[in-house]
Amino acid sequence: MTNNQLATQTKRDITIDPSLLTGSDIKKYFDPQNLLTDKQVGQALALCKGRNLNPFANEVYIVAYKNRNGGTEFSLIVSKEAFLKRAAQCKDYEGFEAGVVAVDGEGVMHERKGAIMLPGDTLIGGWARVYRKNFKVPVEIFVSREEYDKKQSTWNSMPATMIRKTALVNALREAFPEDLGNMYTEDDGGETFDRIKDVTPQESREDVVARKMAQIEHFNKEQAHTDPEPAQTEEPIQGELLDGELEY
Repeated sequence: MTNNQLATQTKRDITIDPSLLTGSDIKKYFDPQNLLTDKQVGQALALCKGRNLNPFANEVYIVAYKNRNGGTEFSLIVSKEAFLKRAAQCKDYEGFEAGVVAVDGEGVMHERKGAIMLPGDTLIGGWARVYRKNFKVPVEIFVSREEYDKKQSTWNSMPATMIRKTALVNALREAFPEDLGNMYTEDDGGETFDRIKDVTPQESREDVVARKMAQIEHFNKEQAHTDPEPAQTEEPIQGELLDGELEY
């Protein structure tokens, strides 16, 4: 075997295998402002690896920003696509239905499939049904727009899409608690560590997530033309990574 063949076999591709991520990768690609402590980097690394969530595939977003008190807000936000991928891997999964709840101009409530709103409709919520082979009835969830609508960012531009997604994620989590019960989206507040209460961030969470998505998309486009950088031989940051110390 030639040296080139050996190098090809051992080359690390962090963009498709989260188990190969290191603390340096987290810092380089997801903390360009150097806001995260070693402990927070270790928590993000452990959660990505432990749940096989790939930040380069937009399955999870690592969000960090400064608050007005000078501290760092840090959360790990799982995407809807990650929920669907994980559910599809479960042997009892049999699909889902999801849509919006609307009241028409005559005051009649309707469950509409998808995110379609008719003229005269008022959006009041979302619904979802998830089917399992070993359940006699589907897991059915209805959520209120009033409870979840943050009235900013994508909630202003796509409220029907957002409330449908919220209902679907909640239904998936209830249908598969052993696989999805400890994963959270931005609508749940993400999985947040070291949070300082009652402090308004300089950027809204939605703005930060949108910025991070754009950064990851830019990175993915670059990777389409170039190979990932070779591995650094350092060990992942251990810090305080004992399972009992993670705050879910």
